[in-house]
Amino acid sequence: MPRERHFIMGEEASPEQIVVAAERAGCRSIAYTYTEPTIFFEYAYDTARLAHEAGLANIYVTNGYMTKEMLETFHPYLDAANVDLKAFRDETYRKYVGARLGPVLDAMKVMKRLGIWLEVTTLVIPGINDDDGELKDAADFVADELGVETPWHISRFFPAYKMTDVPPTPVPTLRRAREIGLEAGLRYVYVGNVPGEANTVCHECGKTLIRRSGYRILENHVQPDGRCPNCGTPVAGVEME
Repeated sequence: MPRERHFIMGEEASPEQIVVAAERAGCRSIAYTYTEPTIFFEYAYDTARLAHEAGLANIYVTNGYMTKEMLETFHPYLDAANVDLKAFRDETYRKYVGARLGPVLDAMKVMKRLGIWLEVTTLVIPGINDDDGELKDAADFVADELGVETPWHISRFFPAYKMTDVPPTPVPTLRRAREIGLEAGLRYVYVGNVPGEANTVCHECGKTLIRRSGYRILENHVQPDGRCPNCGTPVAGVEME
């Protein structure tokens, strides 16, 4: 019988071609995502170096399972990262990921030390990582070790792949998780995968600064100097040229 062949959708492109395509499209950054970027480290590194020379920012969307040596090598060209903090219990990581929690936490602390803009995303899955105590521990880690200005994205789970028997995350659970993050002192906590829940609000006066719909920005009231127009409080973030 003929061997079954598998094809990966996409087009081959050199690092040079990626950077040129980004410039032609008017992009201000390149995100390395939808496959863990560290598994194609050399390719991403070559692309990021060229992008940096062209004035483009580089962003990792990653599981955070990285060594200090890797981050110290890459960090001159890495502007920002969004790390999936999949749980805050080592046993959960071992059971569902086949990895350990500790290296992820260590990598985030290294990124913070290196000055990489860091955001954290937790996919809240019913019965697996939605316990209030676990969410509080995660929020406390982000606030205490990464800083209260670090955005924490609390995303809604939908059944897929090997977890079709798990129901979607109830919206009240996500809103409770957001409350837990705010109680821990975090200034920017977002509910993801729920329409109308991902707006940026001034942590000082409560004014809505950025209103979003999916990936689109509907309103942006942050002043050119990076402050709230209502009370003048600085808004954390990275300015893109």
